[in-house]
Amino acid sequence: MKFALLSGQRVEAQPKLRAICPACSGEVIAKCGQHIVWHWAHSSRSHCDQWWESETDWHREWKNRFPSDWQEVPRVDARTGELHIADVKTAANLVIEFQRSSIHPDEVRAREDFYGQMIWVIDGRKNDADRFNFSNMRSRPNSDGISQFQWFGRSTLFSRWHTLKPVFIDFGPEHGFWRILRFDPKTKRGLAGACDIPAFVELASSGTTDFSSVGGPASM
Repeated sequence: MKFALLSGQRVEAQPKLRAICPACSGEVIAKCGQHIVWHWAHSSRSHCDQWWESETDWHREWKNRFPSDWQEVPRVDARTGELHIADVKTAANLVIEFQRSSIHPDEVRAREDFYGQMIWVIDGRKNDADRFNFSNMRSRPNSDGISQFQWFGRSTLFSRWHTLKPVFIDFGPEHGFWRILRFDPKTKRGLAGACDIPAFVELASSGTTDFSSVGGPASM
């Protein structure tokens, strides 16, 4: 967690501090090691949100592109009491989830059902082979910024993120930021649209929840 409540204020972790989780009101402890991202951890050793994943510099970099009060926003289902914390929730109630680790397709669907209006941003830099393979297996973008690609090898990157919600994959500065427009798990062929990160952030911050045209026509 990036933020916790100390004297009623949202604060970032600093050495030797203890504070309160803004979602569950449990005690959290600042973890500020030399080789880790400074963060808050529940003193009970279990996070109140079962969907939470350990945060990396990549997560922080993406979160920090948005206002701090949009980051780590708790949401509780009034009917069931189920609690989850959105990585980013815009003023228009659009949820953006930044995902680095692999998660089961059932959890992907559960998150999409829970949040409703949401998009995924996936860390494609985690596996060097994925970055280079994508660059080598795609065509040059056409005039609309659309590339065709065919995926070879054992990686399930695109099959895993074959969902009904908009999916963007961040392959890093050298390999680009792409919207996955289409992917056929049987043929392993797909379409991807090149995106500009600042333009993406600006659009997400503008109040829209419609990303159907970002990265090229999704109907292609």
